[in-house]
Amino acid sequence: MREKIDLFLPCEDLKVALSTLSELHDNKTVQHINLLVNSDFAAQNQVPEGCTFIVIDQLASSNTITSIDENTDADYVMICTKTTPIKWGLYALERFLRTADDTNAVMVYSDHYSMEKGTLVKHPVIDYQTGSLRDDFDFGSLWFIKSKALHDFVAQSDRIDFRYAGLYDLRLYLSRTGEIFHLNEYLYTEDELDTRKSGEKQFDYVNPRNREVQIEMERACTLHLEKVGALVDPNFYKQPDFDEQEFEYEASVVIPVFNREKTIADAVQSALSQKTNFPFNVIVVNNHSTDKTGEILSQIAKDLEVKATKQAGRLIQIVPERYDLGIGGCWNVAINSDYCGKFAVQLDSDDLYSSPKTLQKIVDAFHRQKAAMVIGSYRMCDFHLNTLPPGLIDHKEWTDDNGCNNALRINGLGAPRAFFTPLVRQIQFPNTSYGEDYALGLAFSRRYRIGRIYDELYLCRRWGGNSDAALSIDKVNANNLYKDRLRTMELKARQQMLQGKADIMEDSSISRFFNRQLEKWDDARHRFRDLKHVEVNQLTDQLKLQFNPARIVSTGAKIDKKTLGERPCFLCDKNRPKAQMAKQIDDRFQLLVNPFPILPVHFTIPARKHQPQAILHNYGEMHRFLSLHSELMVFYNGPKCGASAPDHLHFQAGTSGILPLQNNWQRLSRNLHDIINLNDEEKISVIRDFIVPAFAIISKSENSDESLFRRLYQAMPMRGDETEPMMNIVAWRKGDEYISIVIPREKHRPEAYFAEGDSQILVSPGALDMSGLIITPREEDFKKLTAETATNLLQECGISIEKMNSIVEKLKASKDSDTPHPLDALSDKGKQPNVTVGIVSGQKIHFSLNKPYLAKGEAVTGEQEVEFSEGGILWNGNQYSSLTFHPQSNDASFSLSDVTIGVNFHWERKETQIFLGTLRFVVEADKICAINELPVEKYLESVISSEMSATSSIELLKAHAVISRSWLLAQMKKRQEVAETGNNFFSFVKKDDMLIRWYDREDHTIFDVCADDHCQRYQGITKETSPHVAEAIRQTKGQILMDGEEICDARFSKCCGGVTEEFQYCWENTPKNYLTAVRDITLGVKTRSEELEASSTCLPDLTQEEEAEKWIRSNPPAFCNTTDKKVLSQVLNDYDQETADFYRWKVTLTQEKLKQLFEEKLKMDFGDIIDMKSIERGKSGRISKLQIIGTKKTFTIGKELEIRRALSDSHLYSSAFVVDKYDLNAEGIPQRFELIGAGWGHGVGLCQIGAAVMGEKGYSYNEILLHYYQGADIKQLYK
Repeated sequence: MREKIDLFLPCEDLKVALSTLSELHDNKTVQHINLLVNSDFAAQNQVPEGCTFIVIDQLASSNTITSIDENTDADYVMICTKTTPIKWGLYALERFLRTADDTNAVMVYSDHYSMEKGTLVKHPVIDYQTGSLRDDFDFGSLWFIKSKALHDFVAQSDRIDFRYAGLYDLRLYLSRTGEIFHLNEYLYTEDELDTRKSGEKQFDYVNPRNREVQIEMERACTLHLEKVGALVDPNFYKQPDFDEQEFEYEASVVIPVFNREKTIADAVQSALSQKTNFPFNVIVVNNHSTDKTGEILSQIAKDLEVKATKQAGRLIQIVPERYDLGIGGCWNVAINSDYCGKFAVQLDSDDLYSSPKTLQKIVDAFHRQKAAMVIGSYRMCDFHLNTLPPGLIDHKEWTDDNGCNNALRINGLGAPRAFFTPLVRQIQFPNTSYGEDYALGLAFSRRYRIGRIYDELYLCRRWGGNSDAALSIDKVNANNLYKDRLRTMELKARQQMLQGKADIMEDSSISRFFNRQLEKWDDARHRFRDLKHVEVNQLTDQLKLQFNPARIVSTGAKIDKKTLGERPCFLCDKNRPKAQMAKQIDDRFQLLVNPFPILPVHFTIPARKHQPQAILHNYGEMHRFLSLHSELMVFYNGPKCGASAPDHLHFQAGTSGILPLQNNWQRLSRNLHDIINLNDEEKISVIRDFIVPAFAIISKSENSDESLFRRLYQAMPMRGDETEPMMNIVAWRKGDEYISIVIPREKHRPEAYFAEGDSQILVSPGALDMSGLIITPREEDFKKLTAETATNLLQECGISIEKMNSIVEKLKASKDSDTPHPLDALSDKGKQPNVTVGIVSGQKIHFSLNKPYLAKGEAVTGEQEVEFSEGGILWNGNQYSSLTFHPQSNDASFSLSDVTIGVNFHWERKETQIFLGTLRFVVEADKICAINELPVEKYLESVISSEMSATSSIELLKAHAVISRSWLLAQMKKRQEVAETGNNFFSFVKKDDMLIRWYDREDHTIFDVCADDHCQRYQGITKETSPHVAEAIRQTKGQILMDGEEICDARFSKCCGGVTEEFQYCWENTPKNYLTAVRDITLGVKTRSEELEASSTCLPDLTQEEEAEKWIRSNPPAFCNTTDKKVLSQVLNDYDQETADFYRWKVTLTQEKLKQLFEEKLKMDFGDIIDMKSIERGKSGRISKLQIIGTKKTFTIGKELEIRRALSDSHLYSSAFVVDKYDLNAEGIPQRFELIGAGWGHGVGLCQIGAAVMGEKGYSYNEILLHYYQGADIKQLYK
């Protein structure tokens, strides 16, 4: 053991060094003694005998490590990492050497003694482990390193030179190449120069003065993680789905507590005083306090109840049943409680929030940063809130790019910490009282973004009762050992994740939803448990039976019209069990756990709105679902093809890979017969070698999938009594390939289903049965079914070969014809179309060309006039059948005089207006009509500027852009269809005692739309387009509302009056799915999704006269019930604001005035008016048929616009009114009528004032649109 060690000791004071050296000169294990000094020291001091000076820059630098390597030729080096006197223990060097040799460790370190303020104390250190990545890991002063490992470190070709992180980089390298061994023996004594308390030392790494050092440490750690395969790339982070589960509260402040009678009231009041725009509560988990903590909490809760404020019930005290919980265990109790909100936010029982805005800022950060966890900044203070060093701790060392990796190097992440509850329920806190939050931060940052708030949010109070203000060395070691253990586990987890190993718990929102539902719903949990034990009989490779008694509910279900009408729909929200949770998939569909499962994971996907089972316009939902959840398969049962709720649109989804159809797919796919190929990869094919004939749609995109299905649907036969072709569909994903199997049907149930006695087989095939998994709810059927019988049952319900061939022939014919998409005629290959707008008509029209135009081959500018003459257009002395002026520049405009705006409305007036684009004159009857042709988006800029105020919120303007564009393109498409097929449209029904008339745009045959309010208010560039409006149109360019393949006829009006009207009560009797009654409500709802859902479930029945009268005479809350001038000014232009009333109004009409109006408007003499009665009301309370009773005549008029015109010189505000009669004469005839009314306009579709309020409340434009047009989709027609 002679001369095996070279010593390297830092030296700043020779006297101190000599005391250390005195014991080394005679030590036979030592070869060289080297003193590490700076250049000034070397120049000013004599080298001690037997020593060598090595000049260095920084003790911890890479240059120093290189110098040590260059100056050693011994087997081992001993490096002292502190400038502290060392007193060597008896045979200490020999013990280091023996241990290193015996263990073959690359580095050995030991426990030691410390001299602290003259007292000798033991200073044990902890074992090194894979996760000991802290740069301040306490090895003690002495590092005993194998020289070969040091040589290899220095020789690395990719090694980076560090000024401060050289030693750190070295020991990380050593940990990768061998064992760093802890010798649990006290082998030396060092002077402890830092005698601060543990609570003061722990924040050195966040001190701004150390920032340069920390940046180097982070880089070294990052390189190490990369080399060990544990470096997380945030670019591959998942985004949390904040709508994956519904919560009563948006947030919960969670306070675990034990014996904090001194501080708990302050903490709770700090939480309760938060000001938010969402509901929250405070959950205190009282871990069996033995002082007055529990009493204090109970008294606070009682005081809140007595005061009866909205704080009542907000404080929840939970006392756990268990007695073995740490802080982490208490957190688990809170987050798994039904009281817990969507976000769980930390507040320690010692501490306070800095302001009432803390909670709002945290929740906003979740949404803004799309984070699954949010961490704020805190200030250290004493009990009186005086700042303590280091003051604000903001952890700005965290970066979006690398914070998740640097988290493994540092010992804390910050406070307050907040978690997305579904995720923290999945991960769970470790049941400890130290490091539990750090463990969660590491786990979250592995796959999800952690949001940061660098403003002060939290006050961390240090006081004598704090558990971590001053800790013993043993406690500090225990804490550090545990955190290193957490880092070790996390590092290994990251390595496995990056190697592709799946997590033991599936990390998906849908699996969390499923697991949470089973936790909360006993019946469902028991049925899923029982499903694991059901009998299965594999008859053939394509057929197996499942004996599932619980499915008798579905198999035996009656689905005749009478039964469906009498039973409450179990898929409607109001009829579901309270325990059943719902997850919003999108604006139209929800996800439910199926309580009667066939598959290990089994969901039902019902439409939010009660509507019949129908696939054509909803097929795309299957593709969209699979794009989000590729691990599942999704299936559809037609109305008489296995759907037990054919009155409520729904799909189902579940575990993929169980069906025989899927298990045989590899073989089946090799024998497909292609019918239609969109390209090399997307097609419709025939499957002929399965139990039943079927079609396979294979696609890569949603558009292709829908297009192919539409062709197949149109080729399938439909019986006269069916609403759609009979079919089942099963779809799944394989990589980026979407596979959809469509199984045509001929029968709902086989004959054996209806047989009696032993001949009966109770099998009602749905999609799963037709895919080879036959469900038998009766044991006798399970036992007696053979492969032959089962095959015959399915083939009896499937389609015949003859009909299959007929479908194939139709598909081939459709391939040859290649019918264009319904929207192709409007948008040429995705290009923006032009619109023609009728501006003004008359015998003579005066106009001015403000820049050069071209007409009849001549350049023209200045004042012009055209006149109707002998059936043509007279201009400049020449007669034309039509006349067009083409602009010669993009900014060329023309002015038209005497343009009437507000025709027949109370604000009617004439103006000179200016327009861009082409000007065309055509003859219509005995007048000339001026038509403006321009691009749709330019037209919309004017429409939105005319209809809306430039001060409107951007979301309101975007919503209006989409509906204006949708309505316009729907009218353009309708006009094209009328031109091709003729107009069979009749806008009135007339009888001897009735005239029901409605007014629509079908009157326009020579242009697409007119410029007045009867279509959309268009004023060209008369009113300047604001940048705000232009930006809204730009952001939504080409976006329209669609109902399946049809453009939505997106109607809108000023004010619905609280409930929107349905289309058929105002226009022709053809109801539209997306123009139904919607309650414009905010009353009593807790979350945004609930708010929108409430809009369709809180409808009073206003078709009933009693309900309508009660509604109209009241003032119920609604989005559009506002007097906020700022909001109203967004919707109402100056001349609209001449009307003060809109939500509820009153109009007085004398007997004489009423008779005069009827004579003028209806050309009828009623005599004296005795009464006006509602014969029919729409869903908003608007009268669609009004009976007028006079002394000479009784007559009924409708619909709503005819009624409004008849009761006003221009237009009555709306037809939602009730009639009060006053001043009866001797004959009992009223001399005065008062109309008490609701709303302004027809009320169908979007309510402009309601939408403005929604915009102010922070709703996005798509949320606004899908509130008013429920069931519609937003799609982009052109870019």
